[in-house]
Amino acid sequence: MIFSSKQDVLDSISKFEGLYDVVRIVDPIKKSVEDKDGTAVHTHCYDFWDKGVPCENCVTSRALNENNTFHKIEFKKGIIYLITSCPVKVKEDTYALELLKDITNTGIIENESIRSEEELDKSIENLNKKLVIDDLTGTYNRRFINERLPAEIFFALMNKTRLSLIMMDVDDFKNINDSYSHMAGDLILKEVSEIMKSSIRMNIDWVARFGGDEFLICLNGANEEAALRIAEAIRQRAEKTAVEYNGNKINTSLSIGIYTLDKEDITSEELLRRVDMNMYEAKKMGKNAIFSR
Repeated sequence: MIFSSKQDVLDSISKFEGLYDVVRIVDPIKKSVEDKDGTAVHTHCYDFWDKGVPCENCVTSRALNENNTFHKIEFKKGIIYLITSCPVKVKEDTYALELLKDITNTGIIENESIRSEEELDKSIENLNKKLVIDDLTGTYNRRFINERLPAEIFFALMNKTRLSLIMMDVDDFKNINDSYSHMAGDLILKEVSEIMKSSIRMNIDWVARFGGDEFLICLNGANEEAALRIAEAIRQRAEKTAVEYNGNKINTSLSIGIYTLDKEDITSEELLRRVDMNMYEAKKMGKNAIFSR
């Protein structure tokens, strides 16, 4: 949907207010909610869910990234909501129109009437996680990177804090697959991902599988020195870890690139490109190395 002004979007809300329980306009990058008079509310979209942090499965970011309408289910204080999010364009800016509908008693969620609130909350949380979690490693997936990283950049710039990315891949991974089988390769990816997940701060930083044997770590509020320290700890642990498969002990190593964002307003695509280039510089150094610039 295309509108000439933000007020036109807000005026159109009246068409939905009788059909939905909550209707709001959200900036998917800033995670801010627009008020009825067209000004930004000093609240985050995820505050409605009492989470304190952005949703892992962010349907508003997906609507913006893929320029399409998406749905998801959330749970709050005994109420099951169906969320519909669609992109709306106002001149050069894109927002998301969020429509929330109470579907608690519709039977859409099977057996919700006999579940406890805790069980229901966990069930819906698991349902949402499946869309952003990599099945093999249990880290986040590429979709999560695309949806979360633009917001992390915005908050770093707004709060005047640094943001460091670590990109790494497993050295000679193709040879490992060819020599020992893809099952062995999968075991190594799982082991490496566990090393990474246990090396970062829970609920502050995150790890995602970028693709194949490449992983991305996002360190919020971390400068280059802190990122280097974490990357070196991961590199050393991986180097000392041997995965056993069919009587073989398989050693591996990591090539690691680091890029720290400091007051520089760039896109997530450019930030990923720069940290990816640094990772390949580490490979040129002979692998099992770290490069930061």
